[in-house]
Amino acid sequence: MKRLRVGRKKYNYTHPKKPRYASLNTIGGKRQFNGAVKVITYNIKLSKNIDKATQLLAQHDDLNGADIICLQEMDPSGVKRIASTLQYNYVYYPAILHPRSEKDFGNAILSKWPIISDQKIILPKVGGGRLQRIAVHAVILIKNVKISIVCVHMKIFASRLARRIPIDHILTSIDPSITHCIIAGDFNTFTKSNCKAIFEPFHEANFRLVTDAVGSTYKYWYLFNKKTSLDHIFIKGMNIINAGKVADRKPSDHIPIWGRMKLKTR
Repeated sequence: MKRLRVGRKKYNYTHPKKPRYASLNTIGGKRQFNGAVKVITYNIKLSKNIDKATQLLAQHDDLNGADIICLQEMDPSGVKRIASTLQYNYVYYPAILHPRSEKDFGNAILSKWPIISDQKIILPKVGGGRLQRIAVHAVILIKNVKISIVCVHMKIFASRLARRIPIDHILTSIDPSITHCIIAGDFNTFTKSNCKAIFEPFHEANFRLVTDAVGSTYKYWYLFNKKTSLDHIFIKGMNIINAGKVADRKPSDHIPIWGRMKLKTR
């Protein structure tokens, strides 16, 4: 597989299809469906506190039993442990071999429903730095309805104009025949200008922000001397029921956020 050489190390996984880790037969399509879909997005910092994060996902009433979980900053063993403990199908692509942890670092999608296809989306390089970013795209099947799920982890430092480029790339990577779509993850929107740059292309593509009223999602307020909302959930082709966050800061520097959407099925 191809990686970017940095000094004596190679960090970027530039192959479009690998490495890939998946378990697609953990749970089938027999789950009872009440018309609502719950989605969680959670950045678990460098996969350091997997046991604490798993316990939170399993025991908190607002998180337990979610249909879909989008995870960022994951390594393969962390994804596998959460998915096997909580009984989810999953697909995971690392973006890089992290230069500090020396472990794979990437995004995962966990699903209580069948995952029928998946892909790694290598995002266009914007801003500084040589380490690439990716999104993970999966199509899940809920009662014969296909839903595109995209798990995102954006760069921290990039201009307002540059921030829109990877969003446009993600939106054009989604099959337009699939009318139900959820895009969630860590967008690293530290400022109002960052948020506007991200929100504009979603609005133009008829997506709605589920987590508009959730507020701060980052553990620390002092990075830019303000509380910040870094994590978001966007939807298309469904209606918002409610959303929230679980302000438990022990497992990570982010807190998990969730959204519930009404899915119309034929």
